[in-house]
Amino acid sequence: MIDFASALYLGMRHPAGALGGWETLTTGLPAALAAAPLARRVAADAAALQGTEAGMVGASTLHLAIDAFDRLGRTHALIADDALYPVMRWALERMMGRGVPVGWFRHGDAADLARRLARRASARPPAVVTDATVGDGAPAPIARYVDAVRREGGLVLVDHSQVLGLTGERAAPRSPWGQGGGGALRHAALPSPARQPVLLLASWAKAFGAPLATLCGPAALISDIARDGPAQSHCSPASAVALLAALDALAINRRAGARLRLRLLHRLHRLHDGLRALARGVLPDLHLSGRWHPLQRLCFASDERALALHAGLNAHGLRTALLRQRGGGYALIVIARTDHRIADIDALLDAIASLAPSLPDARRIAPRINAFKEIEHVQDR
Repeated sequence: MIDFASALYLGMRHPAGALGGWETLTTGLPAALAAAPLARRVAADAAALQGTEAGMVGASTLHLAIDAFDRLGRTHALIADDALYPVMRWALERMMGRGVPVGWFRHGDAADLARRLARRASARPPAVVTDATVGDGAPAPIARYVDAVRREGGLVLVDHSQVLGLTGERAAPRSPWGQGGGGALRHAALPSPARQPVLLLASWAKAFGAPLATLCGPAALISDIARDGPAQSHCSPASAVALLAALDALAINRRAGARLRLRLLHRLHRLHDGLRALARGVLPDLHLSGRWHPLQRLCFASDERALALHAGLNAHGLRTALLRQRGGGYALIVIARTDHRIADIDALLDAIASLAPSLPDARRIAPRINAFKEIEHVQDR
C-alpha cells in the first residue's frame, strides 16, 4: 500500500542499525532530578537549531505544554488562538480546571489579538499561545504577535510541530520554506532571535521522525520550567532510543536537510498542481488547502463524497486519512513526503480521477457525521 497518511515529511525513519547501542532505555529518574546527558545534548542542539538561548526535552508536546502552562499560569495572563491544536488545548483546559482564566482571540487574527490585549483587565503580562500556521497552512503572523506583547513585557508560545524541520531562515519566493529547518522563529525573520520573547514547543515526530518534543526559549524561563514542571517531576523523560533518534535527525538535517526539503517541495508541487487540475475538471466541488505545506486538506460538498473517495483510494492500495473539521464534517488528508516517488504521486492522482465519476452526487448534501469530540482529529479508517 502506498502511504499518503504518514506525517514523516522528510522520510526520516531512524532504523535501529543507524542509532548505535544504549545501556538502558531510561534512567528511572524524573528529568527534574537528573536529566540524562543525551537529553542535555539534544536540548542544546535543538536550541541552536531554532535560534533560542536554551532548550529542554520531554516525552511529548502534551508533557511540555503542561509544564509550560503551569509556569506561565502563575505569572502571565493566558490568551490563545481559538483554533489551537487539541493537544495544546488539553493542557490549557487543565489550567482552566484549576481556576486560571484563559482568553481567546480569532484564529490567526493579529488585529483581534491587539484589541483584546488592549481591553484586558489583568495586570499580568500576556502569554499568547498559537500554532505556527493559520488557515490553509500559511505561516502565522508571529512577528505581529511578538510586537503586540513586547510592549507589555509578555511572550508568545508557538506550537511549531508542523514546521520544525521544514521552514527556516532566509525565505524567498523561490525558496518559500527558507533554509536550515529551524522552524517558526527562524522563518519569522525577527532580529536577534535568541533575545525574542518567544517559547517554541515542537514534536519531533513529524519532519524529524523522533518520538519526543522540545521546548526552547529564554534561558531563565526554560530553567524554571525544567526545574519545577509537573511532568518533569512526575513523568518519565524521553527514552534513550528517542534521544538517539533526535540526534540522528539533527545529523541528517545538517548533512542532507536542504536536499530533502527541495525534493519534498518538488513532490508537493506535483501533488498540489495535479489536485488543482482535478478541481478544474472532474471534481468541481473540491477545495484545496494552500500549496506550501505537505499536509493537503481536500474538502468536498458533502461528507459522503469525502468518505467514498477515502474508501475507494484504500481499495486501490492508497492510504489516506480523514480529518474532523472545526465546523463539522470531514476533510480528506493527503500528505506528500520526500520518500514518495513521482510514480506514487501520479498513481494517487490517477486513482482520484478514476473514482470521481462514481462518487455520490455533489448536489446531495449529507448530514454531518459527529464521530469525534476533538476539534480536529486525523482518523485512519
